[in-house]
Amino acid sequence: MSIYESTFAQSDKTDAILIVGYVDCTPKQKQLRLNDSSSAAPVKKMYVNKALLSCHSDYFDALFNSNFIQKSMQEIDIEDVKFEDFATLLSLVQKNPIAIAPTEHNVEKLLELADRFMLPAAKRHLELFMLSTEIAAIRKLKMAARHDLDTLLIHSLKLFKTKEEFNPMNQFSEFTDKIKARIFDRHIELSNVTVMFAPQRRYAQLKN
Repeated sequence: MSIYESTFAQSDKTDAILIVGYVDCTPKQKQLRLNDSSSAAPVKKMYVNKALLSCHSDYFDALFNSNFIQKSMQEIDIEDVKFEDFATLLSLVQKNPIAIAPTEHNVEKLLELADRFMLPAAKRHLELFMLSTEIAAIRKLKMAARHDLDTLLIHSLKLFKTKEEFNPMNQFSEFTDKIKARIFDRHIELSNVTVMFAPQRRYAQLKN
């Protein structure tokens, strides 16, 4: 049993089952994949606590507590997700989170899932993780803008140490006006620093 499966194994604290890891397959195909871990797209069961997920997610709160058909279903299908990614995401709101691989691909996918399933606490974990990575400033900036991560936005802008690093400016054309304004503010800040220290640099050059 993998760490993903053991983290979401059945216990006296679980009261719902999520069926994860398939896209648009028939009930028969789903059952076959549940019983075949060697399948290219295996289906897995995740045993979860309704109250815990409802507390952290408006998506699951509506799923478990509103008048949706899923409210009365013993097993609920979660479509179009990779089991390991989804298990990692949900583990971030539990006491025993699974270590997230520090890769751009992994983090971006988890951020997308956090937005899709409305998990702000998990999203915050991912944002803090991103601060510690060596991913390029422009990539961090794009992730911050795409997923509305203000702490990561501030961090990524500070990674630009000179105004020349903002060239070419057309690399920021895809951003919203709000983000462009923040980028412009940082550019102006660096321009002022350049002007402030220019006389000191000229004096040092004359001395040498």
